[in-house]
Amino acid sequence: MTTMALLALSSCVSREHLVLFQDANEYQDPKRIASTFDIRIQSDDQLAISIASQTKELVDVFNNKTLIGSGSGSMGGSGGSMGGAGNTNTTAFHVDKDGYIEFPVFGRIYVEGLSRKALADTIQNRLRSGYVNDAVVSVELLSFHVVIIGPSKTSTILTLDKDRCTIIEAITQAGGFPTGSYRENVLVIREENGEIWTTRVDFTKLSDLLNSPVYYLQQNDIIYIEGNGASTVDESATYKYITATSTIASFLVSMAAIIMAAF
Repeated sequence: MTTMALLALSSCVSREHLVLFQDANEYQDPKRIASTFDIRIQSDDQLAISIASQTKELVDVFNNKTLIGSGSGSMGGSGGSMGGAGNTNTTAFHVDKDGYIEFPVFGRIYVEGLSRKALADTIQNRLRSGYVNDAVVSVELLSFHVVIIGPSKTSTILTLDKDRCTIIEAITQAGGFPTGSYRENVLVIREENGEIWTTRVDFTKLSDLLNSPVYYLQQNDIIYIEGNGASTVDESATYKYITATSTIASFLVSMAAIIMAAF
């Protein structure tokens, strides 16, 4: 009786709670989704700012003390991809709690809420206004990570190497939905502009996922995958023992039936 109860509990989660994208047939005809997402700089971010010029001496004065790479370094290098400019210096800048970076010569620059391109254009325009006429600026985010919390061994911190990362990609990188977890009630906690807010995503409905404000992730997002209790049974020593015992018992019953049939 106990065996049957535990086995029933471990498989009590219905198909509708497990299958993802159940409304996918509604998307057989192409539907356009919002694609204007662009990551925004936040306080405590670490930025790699590259300044390229044909004349290295002109950009040296704008170097921060913390060098990521310069000249023939790994992020651009001499003759790299920075618009053909011959000398590139890349330095790290920390965004303080008020949203500013300390930039050489220019002083404090407010960067919070800007996209990478907007900040690069801002610095580049200022450099070309009497400092470095051929300056080419690039900004990269060094601190893009999200936290995933879930049942079993799902919990992890993911460091992402691109700006446009969907919640599908992040959960997949973390190993997907573990046994005994709800797909239709994923919680995302986000800090934005000094405020905390939450939203839930239903992975069983593609429409809900694609229209969610957290479809594209931002740095420091927290994703919580709720367990439904089945994993506790599935991973317990008692359950594994019962499963093994049941398998052996089934085998013995089958063998006995074969022997009896032979006589």
